[in-house]
Amino acid sequence: MDEQTVITPDGRKLGVCVWGDPGGASIFWLHGTPGSRFLRHPDDGYVTRGLRVFTYDRPGYGRSTRLPGRRAAQVADDIRAIADAYELERFGVAGVSGGGPGALAAAALLPGRVVRCAVVCGLAPFAADGLDFSAGMAEGERQEWQLAVQGAAALQPCWREFVEWVDVGMPGIAAGDRAMWIEAAYEAGRQGSSGYIDDLLSLVGEWGFALSAVEIPTRIMVARDDTSVPAAHGQWLVRRLPAAELITVDGGHLGPRDEPEMRLLAWLGHGTA
Repeated sequence: MDEQTVITPDGRKLGVCVWGDPGGASIFWLHGTPGSRFLRHPDDGYVTRGLRVFTYDRPGYGRSTRLPGRRAAQVADDIRAIADAYELERFGVAGVSGGGPGALAAAALLPGRVVRCAVVCGLAPFAADGLDFSAGMAEGERQEWQLAVQGAAALQPCWREFVEWVDVGMPGIAAGDRAMWIEAAYEAGRQGSSGYIDDLLSLVGEWGFALSAVEIPTRIMVARDDTSVPAAHGQWLVRRLPAAELITVDGGHLGPRDEPEMRLLAWLGHGTA
């Protein structure tokens, strides 16, 4: 792992990690909500598949400067800054859960540089026409989105519940991945709740780009038993993206699904050749 700080054109800091094969195909893997640059696949899959994987802290998480009022579209600006710093011309972008809208933003707003896009258990827009956003969600998830609409202060109890879950060892996470998840979660809270709150506020607001602009090959992965982001969200996205394909896997929102995800990331990397 190579760890660096990238400075954006507007002077912000972005905490960045690079994993896998230094000479491999370059892809970005965008963490969920909450999350940090330490979210990755903990085995040697990146190396064996010839992937050079970039992860970074969205603003307000980890080592990245907070950007209050940010929108999903601004993820594209961050990815451009990192790609420029590493002299990347062509790359793939994937996002998991709350990172999905950012991956789509990069695909829409960085034409010619992002060559393939993938979303894993990612959200549809909060005001999506023809979708009941909260249908199929667990009660806790439904309440979290209702609180996000009310604003930052209303979300503080949700953040405290997340911290308590991390402190007791994140029960429910697969044992083989738990150490990595705990590391990523603690780093997510380096600046307190700011990254998490700004993420949710950006997701219930306007994303700032048109899905119709995502013209590159895109794969949307949904999980059959997902009650955090139900499969209907991915199905809605596929119907509205110009070149999208749906992939359905077993399990819930947190997997485990390392092998299907690795196949998806390998597909991303192959597109950069």
